[in-house]
Amino acid sequence: MALKLVNGKASLEVRALSRTVLSWRSRRGWSLAELEKQVGFSAAKLSMLCTASQRFSTVDVIKIGNACGADDEEVELCVRAAQRAYDPKMWDRINGDAWPRLTWTYWDIAAEATELVIVAMDALPELVRTEPYHAAMLKAGATAHELDIKLKEELLARLALDTRKAARSGNLGPLRVQLIISEPVLASRVGGSRVMADQMRRLEELNELPGFEITVVDNEAGPYYGMGTSFTVMRFVERRFDDVVHVRTPHHDSWLESEAERLPYERVLDALAEVTRTRARSSCCLSRNAIMLQDPMPSDRSENERPTSRAFRPSVVR
Repeated sequence: MALKLVNGKASLEVRALSRTVLSWRSRRGWSLAELEKQVGFSAAKLSMLCTASQRFSTVDVIKIGNACGADDEEVELCVRAAQRAYDPKMWDRINGDAWPRLTWTYWDIAAEATELVIVAMDALPELVRTEPYHAAMLKAGATAHELDIKLKEELLARLALDTRKAARSGNLGPLRVQLIISEPVLASRVGGSRVMADQMRRLEELNELPGFEITVVDNEAGPYYGMGTSFTVMRFVERRFDDVVHVRTPHHDSWLESEAERLPYERVLDALAEVTRTRARSSCCLSRNAIMLQDPMPSDRSENERPTSRAFRPSVVR
């Protein structure tokens, strides 16, 4: 039988379990009604399980896995995830890190969000990058992730989504994105001036879309709480989903779910609200940078393009 969510909340692991089980059905090409016939569950129960409105029991996982012909190792992994979901702290105390865990990506969680607040103090986030900008980041070793164009565009397509249309299609609804960036990020020369000029034009295009807002931190504002920290806060319309904070490091992605873990980052957002330029002034900042980058900077010119300097000849006093 399906189980109630602990404290009425679906953790990231519970949601990953739902996505994984849903993928088993998708691989078989079955509708919810077809899966219902195979496992004997009601359509309502299956819908609640696959949307993380209820927790899976181990019996549920095994029954659906067997019906879909899922890989035994994947089923075993999901059974452990279902067991851990009841009391993660007790599970970890008993089992430690001896077992592998279900994993998820930035795009998995962002696809469920209705609002993204992205703070970028070191480089532009993948959501807004052009392909040449990201290629330059990869070449420099500044990122290890390939740019998933399809997932990025699917997410951005929700910016202009009509609420009524979304309800009819079963979509999560319109997405709102707030991007907070530092002036040094805009002034950087990732890939050279031409690449940055294209990137600035892309930012200007995005800033014109409904639901997308770019604000720039005033470089003369002085120090503030959390200065230099980059992260993303993801918010959700469903009450069973708490806000989460994503922090990417060179070693791994960190996901902060508890209120105590999220609080410092909410404080950073409060501090940033005091030092960011208005939307109009931020737009002017983007335009100014785009104009300045229209022509190659001297450092970007090849040796053949640089003007030949005349040899110095001392004047002769006669």
